[in-house]
Amino acid sequence: MNGALLGVPAGQMRLQDRSIGIRVRAPDAVRMDALRLGALPVAIPASRTSAPLSAMATFEPTQARSSYTRENQQQMITMTSDVTASLGTVMSGVNAVLAANPVPAGIRMEVGGQSAGQKAAFKSLLTVLALAIAAVIGVMVLQFRSFVEPLVVLAAAPISFVGAMALLLVTGTPLNVSSFMGLILLVGLIVKNGIILLDFTHHYMITEGESLEPALLEAGRVRLRPILMTTLCTLFGLLPLAFGLGAGSEMQKPLALAVIGGLALSTPITLFLVPTFLVAVRGRNYTLTRKSVAKGTEAGAT
Repeated sequence: MNGALLGVPAGQMRLQDRSIGIRVRAPDAVRMDALRLGALPVAIPASRTSAPLSAMATFEPTQARSSYTRENQQQMITMTSDVTASLGTVMSGVNAVLAANPVPAGIRMEVGGQSAGQKAAFKSLLTVLALAIAAVIGVMVLQFRSFVEPLVVLAAAPISFVGAMALLLVTGTPLNVSSFMGLILLVGLIVKNGIILLDFTHHYMITEGESLEPALLEAGRVRLRPILMTTLCTLFGLLPLAFGLGAGSEMQKPLALAVIGGLALSTPITLFLVPTFLVAVRGRNYTLTRKSVAKGTEAGAT
């Protein structure tokens, strides 16, 4: 029976530079059919006769694993699937199924594939985001010779991220690597508007001798048009990607939506909340003079 089911060695065959073993066994038409399998003769040495296998055993078809996969000397079952919906939607369904059906004791479950890759990418992008914020703070400290203005400008970034998340939520776009890159890009765009506003404020305070509050009002009036023009140019430039137009635009659509949502909210924040925060920290009567700026420059050089 062992020979009929599993086969017996019957020599080897040379194929070019390889040697292939030959096993002889019953054909699959017999091995996979319960009736034919039961008709196989089994020798009875005591009586020197034979009897059909069905007289000694019964057969029931069942499902079994055709192969065993191991990883780190542990048996492993791999389940794969093509993702036709967004990864976030698929993972929400997977997590719901896993929560409703806990893994039995002694079995460990790991989620891999695109989900694991996205988590690893998010960790790397968080590091990139931290480096971008540090670089932006460094540039603004060199520009304003103070830590107050950079921190006030960057305080608007988390609020602007709310606008990006809201637009992604409204459009049903998941937070993936592409949209996360849009948040990183958003940091630079937010800082750009703040620098345009506060640089003119400092210039007006020095040249006209005004205090902080009047200088901010004048800066808002004079710099409103450049801020709106640069913002609108960015928004209209991203609209083709946001609508999914052009080849490959679907991959960059989350990035465009994140930037559009964040930039649309950051513009009024830069024009209204940033001056308010700065007045609250510095005081409305805070002033700058050429002498104080020169001392700050000399101190920085020293």
